[in-house]
Amino acid sequence: MSLPQNSYSSKFAGPGPHRIGGAMSGTSLDGLDLVAVEFEFHDRTNRWQHRIIASQFIPYEGTEWAQRLQASYHALPTDREAISQDYSRWLNRAFHSFFDALSVDAIASHGHTAVHQPQLGMTIQIGNDAPLAAGFEGIPVVGDFRRADVARGGQGAPLVPLADAFLYTDHAVCLNLGGFSNASWSLQGIRHAGDLGPVNFVLNHFAQQLGFAFDAGGALARQHQADADCLQRLQALSFYAQDFPKSLGREWVEQEWMPCLSHLSPQQAIATATEHAAWAILHGIATAPEGDVLVTGGGAQNDYLLTLLRAGSSRTWQIPGAEERDFKEALCFAFLGLRKLRGEVNVWSSVTGAKADGCDGTIFLC
Repeated sequence: MSLPQNSYSSKFAGPGPHRIGGAMSGTSLDGLDLVAVEFEFHDRTNRWQHRIIASQFIPYEGTEWAQRLQASYHALPTDREAISQDYSRWLNRAFHSFFDALSVDAIASHGHTAVHQPQLGMTIQIGNDAPLAAGFEGIPVVGDFRRADVARGGQGAPLVPLADAFLYTDHAVCLNLGGFSNASWSLQGIRHAGDLGPVNFVLNHFAQQLGFAFDAGGALARQHQADADCLQRLQALSFYAQDFPKSLGREWVEQEWMPCLSHLSPQQAIATATEHAAWAILHGIATAPEGDVLVTGGGAQNDYLLTLLRAGSSRTWQIPGAEERDFKEALCFAFLGLRKLRGEVNVWSSVTGAKADGCDGTIFLC
């Protein structure tokens, strides 16, 4: 069942430590990230500190979920709902397997985005159903973070920048390289953020055409020549001329981005997509303050992409340790869930373009 917004505010009101589980399934369709994090507010520094307790990656390869999640993109609403209910039950089993031994106080789960068309007032993350909380007595499970922001006229994305602002204050720019690249930074006391361009969502697609799950280290792209005409066409897409806030979804890639590369071989396409990913990142953060860039997400392991970024900018591109690198998005959603439970704002309108800030998400209880 859903709970009123402030039902848990008193339990989570103090400085902590609060031990929160986070779960993230991204558009790259590689698998599920699970992380348990301890958050504590320090009065002396007036900052939140965090410590990763444990983490686990559950690959979709070898399971039914890579195919079923992909099928949800174009499914009829009734079929998508059936997939969502099944996925919620699968997530619940994964949560019990990982979190039961870790004594978490709460769990925050992003679900998996099946539809993202905020211009039509629509975003759907499957796996945000009541079965998520089954068996978690006294442990709230927070999900469905995006819909309320879209209802307020926002993009419903990106949501991680609020957590960036509280947890990663030492970096000028926070860059995530997942299915899409997105970045955030503070300027004159306001957090600016947005999606920048496609990364692993398209790179994995072309790598799979060549018989690989992904382009390890960018080795495939490095061996081939990008198509200059395609690069120009991609850079001319209207999305890149839009001001922030803005976000991307699978629909835009399929309708506008992919046709620019439709005549290329997979080898040329992956080289072109990688060079374009670097251009989109540098273009997107051009107005951010000078300073280092914290790089996280699966794409942070793409050495060739990082080589292109370093060649195109004098910034320092800083990659943290493996757990922080790979599980930062799940960690940030754990923090957003904590703020929901504290009754605090966890979505900023300056980032999403909504009419107002929000304390968003649905709280489920066993």
